[in-house]
Amino acid sequence: MSNFAEDSDSDVDRDRMNRPPSSYGSMHSDDQDEDYFEDVASPPTRVRLQRPDSPETAITERTQTHQSSIHHSGGVYLTRQSITQEDFRSPAPPTREPTILDQSELQSEIQTEAEMDEEPNDREMDFQDQQNEGSAMDVQEEQAEAATVEDFDEIVEYSVEQRDPPPRPPEGAGLHFQHTHTAFTLRHVLMAMVRSLSQLHPSDMGYYKRSLSTHCRFKKNYATIKDLQDPLDVADKMIEICGQGEALYLTVRNLQSIGRDDLAVILRKTCRRVLLQHDLKIAHDRRYYSLYEGRCRPGQQRYISDVYVEPVTVIRGRRDVVNPENEVRKIPYTIEETAIRPADIFCPLPQDQKPVRTVIMTGVPACGLTVAISKFIIDWMEEKTNRDFQFIFPLPAKDLNFGKDKDRSFLEVISYFYGEAENIKFLEKEDCLCLFIIDSLEMCQHPLDFKNNKTITSAREPAKFDVLLTNLIKGTLLPHCKVWITSHVTDTYRIPSNLVDRYVELRGWTDDKKEEFFTKRTPEPELGRKVYNHMKRSKALEIICHLPLFSWMVAYIYERAFRDPEFGKHPPGITAFYSQYIVVQMNRSFEKYRGCNVDAQKWTDFDKNFTELMGKMAYRMIQEARDYFTVDDLQAVGLKYDDLKCRDGLTTEVKRESADVRTWVFKFVHVTVQEYIAAMYVYVAYRKNGKNVIEPNKMTSWLPGSNKDRSVIDLYRPAIDRALASPNGQWDMFLRFLIGLVTPGTEENLHGYQLNHYHPKAKGTEDVVKYIKKKMKDSLNSDRYKNLELCLVELEEGKEEVRR
Repeated sequence: MSNFAEDSDSDVDRDRMNRPPSSYGSMHSDDQDEDYFEDVASPPTRVRLQRPDSPETAITERTQTHQSSIHHSGGVYLTRQSITQEDFRSPAPPTREPTILDQSELQSEIQTEAEMDEEPNDREMDFQDQQNEGSAMDVQEEQAEAATVEDFDEIVEYSVEQRDPPPRPPEGAGLHFQHTHTAFTLRHVLMAMVRSLSQLHPSDMGYYKRSLSTHCRFKKNYATIKDLQDPLDVADKMIEICGQGEALYLTVRNLQSIGRDDLAVILRKTCRRVLLQHDLKIAHDRRYYSLYEGRCRPGQQRYISDVYVEPVTVIRGRRDVVNPENEVRKIPYTIEETAIRPADIFCPLPQDQKPVRTVIMTGVPACGLTVAISKFIIDWMEEKTNRDFQFIFPLPAKDLNFGKDKDRSFLEVISYFYGEAENIKFLEKEDCLCLFIIDSLEMCQHPLDFKNNKTITSAREPAKFDVLLTNLIKGTLLPHCKVWITSHVTDTYRIPSNLVDRYVELRGWTDDKKEEFFTKRTPEPELGRKVYNHMKRSKALEIICHLPLFSWMVAYIYERAFRDPEFGKHPPGITAFYSQYIVVQMNRSFEKYRGCNVDAQKWTDFDKNFTELMGKMAYRMIQEARDYFTVDDLQAVGLKYDDLKCRDGLTTEVKRESADVRTWVFKFVHVTVQEYIAAMYVYVAYRKNGKNVIEPNKMTSWLPGSNKDRSVIDLYRPAIDRALASPNGQWDMFLRFLIGLVTPGTEENLHGYQLNHYHPKAKGTEDVVKYIKKKMKDSLNSDRYKNLELCLVELEEGKEEVRR
C-alpha cells in the first residue's frame, strides 16, 4: 500500500515541469449530490488515490464521470480532516518521538477500501464525530493566536518519515544526503490546502475561484477549475498548474481577499517553509538569473544560462593558482589535484572523516567566482541540484558592513536582507538545512576576531555583527547549516584553517570549454565557431582565454568584426585586447570599492599613476627574469599594499608564510599581463615624457616638448636588439606588445588614461617596419624569427583597427 509520503519526491520533481493533463488527477469525491457545506463540518469524503505504473500520472487518472471512483481493487484513501486542537500543539516531548505518527493514528488517516467497507454505518458515525469537531472549529482563531508565542512560528504536523537511506545520486547531482523534509512533500501541502478550502461556504468558494481567474496562470485555465466543487479537486488542479509554492501563495492571498484571514493565518503557519522558499526563489530569480559581462551597463545583461560554461574546479592542492604558460615558456604540470564540480562542493569524498560544513572558494580575478555562485543558486531554484537545501541566503560581503556598532540578532540580520524571512525562528531547528553564501570576503570590513569574540548559540541573541559572523563560521551559531565563502586568496587567511572543511579553487576553462563558450553565447553557432577558430590562430589569445572575462572580450569584439566580409584573413593581434583588459579590470575595481556613480567611475590622477608604477615594477621583474613580487617591490616604486588591495583585478596573492606582510608573495593574474603592463610603461614614458627606459643613459633633447616629436625608431631599435639577443625568449612577448602599441588603432586605447585625448600621432613607424624586416634577413633562431613575424602582425592589426 502506498501513500503520499512514499511518492513525495517524484511529485515534487514533477510539479514544476510541464506535465500532461491530469498528472495529479482531478480527484472527485464519490458522493456528489450531498451538501458538504452545512453549519457543522462535512462528513469525510472518501477519495481513491491510484498509483499506476505509468510515470505520467502522479496520483490518479482524472475521473471523467460523476460516478463513484471507488473500486474493489487495491487503493489508498484519504479522509478529510478538520482542524482541531491537535493541529496547534507545539511538538511533543522527546519521549513521544515527535516526528513519527503512532501506527493507530496513521491507520485512522489512511485506510484501504476493504477496511472502509467493513465499517458499519460509517456515515452516521462520521457525522457524529464531525459534530464534536464543530466546537473545535469555532475556536480556531484563538488557537491561531496561541500559535504566535515566542518559540512557535510554524504549525508542526506529525507524519511518517522515511527511514530507509536515500538512493545514491548520479554524479554531478549535488548534495543529496537526506530525504526531503516532510513540510515540502506534496502530501503535506495538498492536505493543508484541502483543510482550509473545505471550510469555505459555497459562495465563498465561488468568489475564491473567480479571484483565481485574474492570475496570469489561470486566465486560460479558468475553465478547468470553474466547475470543480470538491476542495481536493481545486487544490489538486492548482498545484498541477502552478506548482506547490505558487499554489499556496495564491491560496493565502485569495483567502485574505474573501475575508477569511483566520484560515489564511493557519495555512501560512502550516506551510511556512514552502511559502518562504517560494518567496526566496522569486527574489533570487530577479537578482541572479541575468548577469553582466565586463562592467555593469543598463540593458547589457544576459541570461546566465546563455553564457555559463562550467569552469575547472579543484580541491586546492600545491599547484600555483596562476597559469605561468605563454607562447615561449611551456611548463608541464605534474601535480595531481582532485577535480570536483561546483555543484558538488559540499559532497564529502570517500576519505573524508566528517561532513563538509564550511567551504572557501578562491581563484584569480576574472576566473568567474561570482558567476559560479549565481549558477549554483539558479540550479537550486530550478531544482536541478542541491535540493536538500531548504533555503539559500546569499550575503554579499560588501553589504555586511552596515550597522557595525549596533547590536542585532542573526534573525534580524536575515530579515534585513530578505524581508520574506522575517521572524523565522524555525531556522534554529536541526531539520532546517540552509546555506549561507558570503561572497567576496575581501570586501568585508569587519575584523573577524575569532579569538576574542564571545560565543553565540542562539539566532535570537543580539550581538555585534562581527560576533554573529564569526560564530556562524565557527559553527556555534546554527551548526546544522552550511557556509560557503568566496574570496581572493589574500583574504582567505582571515579565517583560521581549522574552521574550514574544504578549500576549492576555480582554474578557468579548458580548450573544449572555450569552444563551448564561443558557440553558446551567440544565437549563430557558426559565427561562434569562426570566432573560436580565429582566436586559436594566436597562441597568446588561446592561452589567456582560460580566463572567462578575457574570453568574453575576445568574443564581443570578434563577433562584430566577423560581420565584415573582409575580416579574418590573417592572425589576430593581441595588444588591443590587453589594453582593454587593463581598463576593464580597473573599472571593475572602481565599481567594487567606490560605487557605480559617475564620479566614482572617473580615473583619478593616482589611478593613472598606479598603472604606470605597476608597469615600472613589472619591467624590473622582466629584467630580473622573475614573475613574482613582494611588498618591498611595491615600496621600491612608490606604492603600498593598500594601493594594490583596492585595485585587485590585475594581481593575486600566491604565497604567505607568516603574518608579516613583507613575506607575502604576489603575481599578476597571468604572465602576459605582466609583460603587457611593462611594455605600456616603457611606451608611455617615451611618448609622454620622452624618456627611453631601455637606454636610460642616452642623452635626450633639453628643449621642452621636443621629446614628444621624436621618431619611435629610437625606442624600438634597442628593444628589438635586446629581444634578439635573449636566448630564451625572455623579451619576446614584451617586444610584441611594445610594437603593437605604436599603431594609431591600439594607441587610442590609452587616450584619456595614460595619454592625453589629443596626443599627436607617433612618427617613424615605417622605419620600425624596415628595421624588423632587415633583422629578419639575418640568420636568426627560428623562434626569434617567428616572433618578429608576429610583431609585423601587430603593426598591421593596428592599421586595420583604424580602417574599421
